[in-house]
Amino acid sequence: MDIKRKEKKITLAIVTTHEVAHQWFGNLVTMEWWTHLWLNEGFATWVSYLATDSLFPEWEIWTQFLDETAGGLRMDALESSHPIEVEIHHARSVLEVFDSISYEKGSAVIRMLMDYLGYDIFQKSLSSYMKNYAWKNTKTEDLWSILSEESGVQVNTLMDTWTKKKGYPVISVKYKDCNLEFEQSQFVYSDMHSDDCWIVPMTMSLGSCNKRKNFLLETKHGKLDVSGLYHSCDGNSSSFEKNQEKLSEKFWVKLNIGQTGFYRVKYDHNLTTQLRKAIEDNCLSASDRFGILDDTYALCEACQVSLSSLLSLMNVYRKELDYTVLSRLIEICSSVEKISSDALPSLLNDMKQFFIGLLLFSAE
Repeated sequence: MDIKRKEKKITLAIVTTHEVAHQWFGNLVTMEWWTHLWLNEGFATWVSYLATDSLFPEWEIWTQFLDETAGGLRMDALESSHPIEVEIHHARSVLEVFDSISYEKGSAVIRMLMDYLGYDIFQKSLSSYMKNYAWKNTKTEDLWSILSEESGVQVNTLMDTWTKKKGYPVISVKYKDCNLEFEQSQFVYSDMHSDDCWIVPMTMSLGSCNKRKNFLLETKHGKLDVSGLYHSCDGNSSSFEKNQEKLSEKFWVKLNIGQTGFYRVKYDHNLTTQLRKAIEDNCLSASDRFGILDDTYALCEACQVSLSSLLSLMNVYRKELDYTVLSRLIEICSSVEKISSDALPSLLNDMKQFFIGLLLFSAE
């Protein structure tokens, strides 16, 4: 199947399943008021990918879902953004919230919560939600109540920061003395930062041993001892003691596995170097490669990462074959070229040659 034909088939499947999903999220159970629009549109968007993945697993549609997540991340980093739940006083104002926040951020936050609670618990909770509120109206708190009851987790406490206020965090991470140290702050493209703090469902993979760690980052600063994970991977506790200054190259660290979380990650220099090597060695999934690239470009736009660091990262994508990742790489090349034509005109030709070489290599 050629690419254009496959794109049309995928679009048709997603649009169809989105509208069918409204039979449950919108018709069977209807939002109480437009303030809770995301209960319709966020869930229908999420279900459209869930159903499409079930029907056509060979499409690996969750990698393409990252385009939805990226759209929500871009809009929610602007000063003009708004919370998922917006107080709508007049029905005529509802068009203001039919946007990337309700659809894209809404669906991404749902996926993040499902990943944290687990698919089985989440599915059972939604089944109870539908049975309890069939032919009725609901608000977000009703859904959180059902999820809390089924999971034993205080979901309203966990999720209120994600739905009731705008924005999301960037998690800065560095390695020091056998620990990963975290710091969260709001990610914005402007200088209008806030002191908001999110409860972040974190996922982490340590090295090629496929060891995964899940935890909540509930404060502005956090620390995680990774020596135990390293030992279980390496099988030799003494080797860790010999490498306390830095992690061995093969034991790279990747946060936000599969990009299921609605946040960005900023790695320190050593961790970034290790991730570049992991990408070159084809150790990371397409979703993780997409996330590292998209996060680094966004951080560069926000002046938190240098252009040279972005270009160094892009250089290791020369062998990229995944359609979604390669499409994002092309978009970034185009954006950097446009910015460079104004900001760095003397280097524009060199920049173009770099991008041509990068993309021609991928096309071979």
